[in-house]
Amino acid sequence: MPSNAPNEHQFPAKLLLFGEYTIINGGSALAIPYDKHHGQWREGSKTSELGDFYSHLKNLEGCLPEKVVKAEKNNWYFKSDIPLGYGLGSSGAISAAAYAAFFREEDLALVALKNRLSEIESFFHGRSSGLDPLVCYTGMAVHINDGQINLLKPPQLPPQLTLYDSGIKRNGKPLIKYYLDRLEVDEAFDEVVVALDNFNERIISELLGGEDITASFKEISRLQLRHFQHLIPEKVLEHWQQGLETDSHYMKLAGAGGGGSFLLYTLS
Repeated sequence: MPSNAPNEHQFPAKLLLFGEYTIINGGSALAIPYDKHHGQWREGSKTSELGDFYSHLKNLEGCLPEKVVKAEKNNWYFKSDIPLGYGLGSSGAISAAAYAAFFREEDLALVALKNRLSEIESFFHGRSSGLDPLVCYTGMAVHINDGQINLLKPPQLPPQLTLYDSGIKRNGKPLIKYYLDRLEVDEAFDEVVVALDNFNERIISELLGGEDITASFKEISRLQLRHFQHLIPEKVLEHWQQGLETDSHYMKLAGAGGGGSFLLYTLS
């Protein structure tokens, strides 16, 4: 941003197709912008509710505190239609917008940019991979594999793949903490995470290569039903199980789980 005033730039929502949780441990992931929803800075007439977030930003490397102070003085707020607690990148979008508005313009490598965005978004989740805000900031699909980050044109998704609305908001922070704590004490769960990451690598390769993802999607659905069932709300669980039993559809997490949106793959 050339000046410290809101402009018309919109930051899209994001959709994590594959890599939920495993990305925290350096696993493969693929996320795309979800252009159905956006957010952008606006100047308001009432006091902003972002005081704590602004304080967090001022302590980060690369931040220009004077720009944050001006935004506070002018009552900036983030106008967004991205559903909160749905895993669609509401915190990623505001983190991307904060980076664009309040940080030095630097020619950062993608890894460094992702890390900077991770520091910003950590305010909301306690720990962030940086993937969500990177998608929101670049407006590109982001593919992470073997520690390498690649920006891609969003791939063509199969028509069978849609979002399933659980109708339930969730807070990802305690869910992520539970996952990390479990990894520390449960060696068997560590093996599950490795298996899930292998499936993620395979299905991402299939999707990007224009191949059929049905079999891989089913394997991920079965694994998550067995080992991540605590993240599946009761009303979703029944639909999830029914799909696997009848081979009519398969479901998987689309982020932290616990509510929000899930990915639905319907067989034709």
